[in-house]
Amino acid sequence: MVSRKRRPAEGQTVAPLSRRLLGSAGLGLLMACAAVTARAEPSTAPAAEIATDPTITGSLERHWTNNALDSDHAVKDWYTLLRGSLQQQWGDNDANAKFSADFQVTHYDKTSIEDDRGLSLSAEAFRRLGPGLELRGSLSYRVSSTGDNLDIGPLTLGTREFKQVFGAQTQLGIDLGNATSLILEAADSYEKLGATHFQEDLILPAKLHADRNLFQLAARVTRTVGQLAFGASASALFASVEEIGYPPLFLSFNAYTLRAEAAYKATGGSTLGVALGAQFLRGADNIYQRWRPTWQVTFGKPLPHGFELRGTYFGRYETSETDDPLASWLQRAELELGMKVRENLGIASGIFYELKDNLLYENQERRKGVYAEATYNATKSMAIVVRVDVSETFKTVIDEREHTVDAFVGLRAKI
Repeated sequence: MVSRKRRPAEGQTVAPLSRRLLGSAGLGLLMACAAVTARAEPSTAPAAEIATDPTITGSLERHWTNNALDSDHAVKDWYTLLRGSLQQQWGDNDANAKFSADFQVTHYDKTSIEDDRGLSLSAEAFRRLGPGLELRGSLSYRVSSTGDNLDIGPLTLGTREFKQVFGAQTQLGIDLGNATSLILEAADSYEKLGATHFQEDLILPAKLHADRNLFQLAARVTRTVGQLAFGASASALFASVEEIGYPPLFLSFNAYTLRAEAAYKATGGSTLGVALGAQFLRGADNIYQRWRPTWQVTFGKPLPHGFELRGTYFGRYETSETDDPLASWLQRAELELGMKVRENLGIASGIFYELKDNLLYENQERRKGVYAEATYNATKSMAIVVRVDVSETFKTVIDEREHTVDAFVGLRAKI
């Protein structure tokens, strides 16, 4: 069987770049031009300049795991995880532009078939068009090479897949008065996946994962009264998925969400956020269509002696990280307790429990885990992190159990 890293999809043929994506990209580019032009326009009041020095961050982590393959076939190994990012911003609070670049490399000592590499680039522009009106646009690109494994009886065969993701987003913010705001958003992303290559070329390269185009429209209205903010949001997601094989491994779908939202922040630092609503999911050819409730509750509570308690609980359709051809119904609860031992030393521990019901496969995936972490700020720009994660996964229909322990020590720096 293929390990848990994301699988194929199907339903419709996806064009190289959809017209919607090109339209969104065009808006994003116009945004960038508008932001740059705005710097040359006179203004009645000088805007606060934004720091233009580039920000560079990096981290180097050394991990040990008892489950390098992320499967029920446990393999112990060491691996190194290297991350880095660069951000540069220009402009002021009325018009600005930002460029970001991030990379991540994972290298296993022995299980090299699981090595991963990724690079992300993004550009964002912001323009205040007038009193109570703001426009923001962004373009992004991500490329990755992902190692995985295919289990064929007792044989584990390494696989590698090349993936590109093009994205564009436009956002309009409107001040409606009386501490009320409206945000309108349009976003589009196109996922292009190459053929999967197998270890030692034992199997000819084959297209196992489908190209996808995701187009989303969203609107949110929020009103603030003192320390309370409340409102409502609506969104629509349209997914066109390439058709590969029969029966298809993934399906095209439409998803609609309506939610009422509220957030409260007390003077003592306690926070509470609640979102309640409904989601409707329709699969290709009406293979599945159903309304379900959706919710999310988050809280944070400072406690005596430097402790802080945080938690979240949510339920929703999951259309990305799923082994189902269409989607899964996901419920997850997390609880974390942190403590600031000293000014430069913090510790934290947390637990989680997750239920993921595949809609078409009728398989249920149950996951639970615990972690402990300590962070020591050696200097203002450097921190040392030690962390241990322990998790267990059970897939009911295929009767597969995974036990994973991952421990690491890492160095994080910011310039």
